[in-house]
Amino acid sequence: MKRRYFLGIVVLLIGGLAALACGDDNGGSGSEEFAFGLRAETVVADGLADDVSAIAFAPDGRIFFAEQFKGTIRIINADGTLQPEPFTQIVVADWLGQDWGLTGLALDPDFEANHFVYAFYTEFLRTVSIPRDDGEPAEHDVARPKLVRMTEVNGRSQDLTVISEDFPETSDLAPGYNANGELHFGPDGFLYASVGDYDLFDKTPDLITDLGTPVGKLLRMTKAGAAAPGNPFENDQTADARIFAYGFREPFPFTFSATGAIYGTDNTTISCEELNVIEAGGYYGWPEMGEFPFDDCLAAPGNQAIHHFSREGLEPNAFVSFVEMSGLSFLANSSYELLGDSLIVCESQKGAAADGTHTDGALLALTVAGNQVTASEVITNFCFGEAHVDPDGTIYYATRTEIRRLVDDPARLAPDPF
Repeated sequence: MKRRYFLGIVVLLIGGLAALACGDDNGGSGSEEFAFGLRAETVVADGLADDVSAIAFAPDGRIFFAEQFKGTIRIINADGTLQPEPFTQIVVADWLGQDWGLTGLALDPDFEANHFVYAFYTEFLRTVSIPRDDGEPAEHDVARPKLVRMTEVNGRSQDLTVISEDFPETSDLAPGYNANGELHFGPDGFLYASVGDYDLFDKTPDLITDLGTPVGKLLRMTKAGAAAPGNPFENDQTADARIFAYGFREPFPFTFSATGAIYGTDNTTISCEELNVIEAGGYYGWPEMGEFPFDDCLAAPGNQAIHHFSREGLEPNAFVSFVEMSGLSFLANSSYELLGDSLIVCESQKGAAADGTHTDGALLALTVAGNQVTASEVITNFCFGEAHVDPDGTIYYATRTEIRRLVDDPARLAPDPF
């Protein structure tokens, strides 16, 4: 799934035995527990919703979703049935199931009129051979982020147009990590895209703070891929005028609140996973975190996080405390009886906690007041990949192989007869 780390093998070793003990790693709904009097309904399963990285809602009631490593975009019809044939399948670069692939999906704000669908993915360029320390050759892929637009006609893709491929190639020294990220239209009608640090923080750290490149940045663009007017560095002749904010590591999830504020997450390689309020021109500290292993979450200069996440039993600054944020969406004007307005969060690696327990991610509800998180509660311990709220206030989220939605559970909300 997206947003994995070079210490992923360590995580697997920590959580592997516990995972085996848990049986179904998708979290069978029969044994799954929920907070807020909720339950889950399966929307798509059976190998047709693997590694879901993005979900987008059309005004006609259809739901578009992306399978990261298959490069597939599929459509759920307004009646809840899955369209048999995919909307499209993009040939994407993947390296060992890490961060590359199809990671961003957005529908045009004028979708009813133009039926435009946008996708952000990693395009394979070539394979290179690099000598290892023992002198033997090792093959690595080189790729590049690419942003395209398609037109939906009767449920199928037509007229694929390249919006932007003005991104650096990935490094042959760091295949698979931290390139293209999420893609969303803001309430201002412009297209926002997150771009990671290409895992170059320890090789070319100045690249991440260099305003001349999109690496490690949040971009704000027109529908044609050009710099949006009013961007903070538009008058700097040495800057990439698409840049809205900078100093990020991961191709982080981000979302817009009901008031238009931008919230996004980021982390170091092992710790200090943070929730940020992203402001125009803001610098968010990466890679200036001090000496490895980055045990001070406030060490970096620039804008500080408003909240830090961590695994159960670990502090945010502890070694391997990150939870791999993979989904972020605002729930406003909630229709759920017991769940109010919240920031909905999917943590793909909540498991392998210090006490040895294992879960396949977690779906959380955060209460946010201004620039402060005042409460955090787990809704369910099974979430992996995307979490997104539809225009009617229904929460959709992914496991490794399914898309589910949350509904009020009448049995849980019924008064106790005894």
